[in-house]
Amino acid sequence: MERIETLLGQMTLEEKVSLLSGANLWETVAVPRLSIPSFKMTDGPNGARGDAIMGGQTAACFPVGSALASSWNKDLIGEVGVALGQEAKTKTSQVLLGPTINLQRTPIGGRNFECYSEDPYLTAEMAVAYSDGVQSENVGVCPKHFLANDTEFERHTISSNVGERALRELYLVPFEAVVSRSKPWSIMSSYNMINGTYASSHRELLVDVLKNEYGFDGFVVSDWGACKETVGNANGGLDLEMPGPARTFGSKLVDAVNSGDVDVSEIDDKVRRLLAVIIKSGRMDNPQDTAETSQDLPEHRALAFQAAVEGMVLIKNDKDVLPFIPQTLKTVAVIGPNAKQGQIQGGGSSGVKPHYQVHPLAGIIKRLGPDVEVLYEVGCSTHKYCPAITAGQLRTADGKDGYLMQSFSEQDWSGEITMDRVMRTNRVSFWGAFAAVKRGAAFSARVSAKLTPNQSGLHTFGMFSAGQTRLFLDDVEVIDNWRSQEVGDSFYGMGSSEKRGQIELKEGREYDLRIDFLTSGDSMMSGVQFGMEPPVDENVIQKAVDAAAKSDCVIIVAGTNPDWETEGNDRADMTLPGEQDALIKRVLAVNRNTAIVMNSGSAVDMPWLDDAPALIQSWFGGQEFGAAIAALLFGDENPSGRMPLTVPHRLEDTPAYTSYPGENGQMPYGEGIYLGYRWYDTRQIEPRVCFGHGLSYSAFDYSNLVMPKTSDAKNLVIQIDVTNTGNRVGQEVVQLYVHDVHSSLPRPAQELKGFEKVTLDARETKTVTFTLNPRSFSFWHTGLKQGAGWHLEAGEFEVRIGASSRDIRHKHIVTITA
Repeated sequence: MERIETLLGQMTLEEKVSLLSGANLWETVAVPRLSIPSFKMTDGPNGARGDAIMGGQTAACFPVGSALASSWNKDLIGEVGVALGQEAKTKTSQVLLGPTINLQRTPIGGRNFECYSEDPYLTAEMAVAYSDGVQSENVGVCPKHFLANDTEFERHTISSNVGERALRELYLVPFEAVVSRSKPWSIMSSYNMINGTYASSHRELLVDVLKNEYGFDGFVVSDWGACKETVGNANGGLDLEMPGPARTFGSKLVDAVNSGDVDVSEIDDKVRRLLAVIIKSGRMDNPQDTAETSQDLPEHRALAFQAAVEGMVLIKNDKDVLPFIPQTLKTVAVIGPNAKQGQIQGGGSSGVKPHYQVHPLAGIIKRLGPDVEVLYEVGCSTHKYCPAITAGQLRTADGKDGYLMQSFSEQDWSGEITMDRVMRTNRVSFWGAFAAVKRGAAFSARVSAKLTPNQSGLHTFGMFSAGQTRLFLDDVEVIDNWRSQEVGDSFYGMGSSEKRGQIELKEGREYDLRIDFLTSGDSMMSGVQFGMEPPVDENVIQKAVDAAAKSDCVIIVAGTNPDWETEGNDRADMTLPGEQDALIKRVLAVNRNTAIVMNSGSAVDMPWLDDAPALIQSWFGGQEFGAAIAALLFGDENPSGRMPLTVPHRLEDTPAYTSYPGENGQMPYGEGIYLGYRWYDTRQIEPRVCFGHGLSYSAFDYSNLVMPKTSDAKNLVIQIDVTNTGNRVGQEVVQLYVHDVHSSLPRPAQELKGFEKVTLDARETKTVTFTLNPRSFSFWHTGLKQGAGWHLEAGEFEVRIGASSRDIRHKHIVTITA
């Protein structure tokens, strides 16, 4: 503290304010005169990407948030946190931007895959474990996004209109837990408004609640580009504007202080918080910058595999279809759009360039070995946008695999070449991805390559961009996204909708592909994504059905992809993309020995579930996805995941259906405190898959519940014995829910207040212990004489213990005497 005060006393106002905005996309500003270094942040939350938005160093890619939470394993999540802290160090970063601890308010939320759960308690426990793990490596976490950032619809301006009780009982709970228990170095404020005030200007929440009531002593950083109000942000509790250079703070903030609109004490508080993190990180004493590296560690590989395995949920297993026994198989059909190229992560800022990827088809082939024939058919297409041009069809003029990407300092493809790079991805973003391309600068760019199609026929090209683009083949314009554009949801809502064009191409012939790009620099982001869809095979489903009919068993890998589940836009509905529902129904009709793997990041509609023998919800499983699903399908691992969310029968059944997405910039949270299973249980709506559900290749028995009949709710201890009645090692997730028998205010039918994951040998019994406290039984009351607060009413509460929210094994009434 003395060191901070000494530095603060030596700084000019301009130097203080300079610390409050980024220097670039990821780093803060240094003050060389006082030997104050910058520090660096990097995206998470399921990996540490480093500087590059595209390309760059590879990184370990762990399962996404919904998959991690499905493990219900706090120790495992802590280990993942440790690994991510280590990964952040390889990217020379002091703060990892995660975990994402918003709640899954609607199943079509674009970033649901990043979030843990629909439940605040489960989310809080995951967030604490993750944060403790990361920060044990002396790398700070940045829980996000504060607050009620539960949709991508109009995300920069929408007002989330939430009642005080819902804020306290649901949306604030994970932040309160992680701040009080893990002491995070930073918190990220969200883009949206909360009840009409921008999150980064919300003094009541950022200062009164977060900093004063919860005791948060780190810094609040804006989501990238969320700063809109100089005085409002400064007085509202925001400490750091990102990315840099300054747009809202900087000289505007200096002027606001000099004019008296912002008190210098506000500036000093912000500087203290930032200096504390610089000192804590070790940067103040060791400011040397080092190069980013890739470290593909065996222990990280093993951990990614274990996290993927424990996060996958066996939803259905009629007549013990699974596990398949490899020794009994001669032919296996692997079918589906996500089989050959599975989805290991979602779209948007959380994406990393993985060290490697194990996809389902490859994982299954490796597991089965050469003695089993594996038939593969894609079954159908699920592309939202034209897919990337497949490998080998694009080459540079000098024969390199990929295309040449060049950017120019002038707007007519002349002047200094600021970037000259061979690339293979179909997406180029210029937001800080290359040092020579400055944010806000006007420039031109060009993609050039030799395209050699591998089949003849009518090809469809698609392209969208943040900036003006045109696509040519042999100087013939195929797509004009230049003279007229339609606003779309690409590039985080700053880009156009996709435009398409068709042209006949001949197999083996070489074509000159060129994309011209131009930007005025007005947008925070600029970039282009392009793709090509070859002629459509009209028999694609029939080929899959034929393969299924002649196979001993069938594995269908269905799902979504990052075009559908991504930061920047929500899904329109829960329907599986493309003809996947039809594909699944037709395959089931010819082979009942079928298991379906659902490779999605959130809930999807499953109208065929009643007819499906077996279903595994795999989520987006990280770099070991294919190896993990193979291990579960063939019995090398025992499923232990449990659902962190509810899958409804219809989107119309969901709590937010009548109020999402709102109108005129206002999104009412009309469901109030009834989020997720709280809604379905209270209103007695039968879900397709209930919260907490998950099967095993073992079976578990619950017995000998021990708990008092009366308690003051302080350290209320509850014990129950759990026995593995199966013949193999298994893991059970024991869940505890509380039901208020008589309440003066409406409350959900039950609320999760405890869970433990226990590993049991065959026939082994263990005692599981829960300890509840007054908050386990309390609700937020706005009508108390002493002011709003947590309120515990004396009376009867029913404690329910079971294997899911709808599979309660034991109930017991306790009278709370407080």
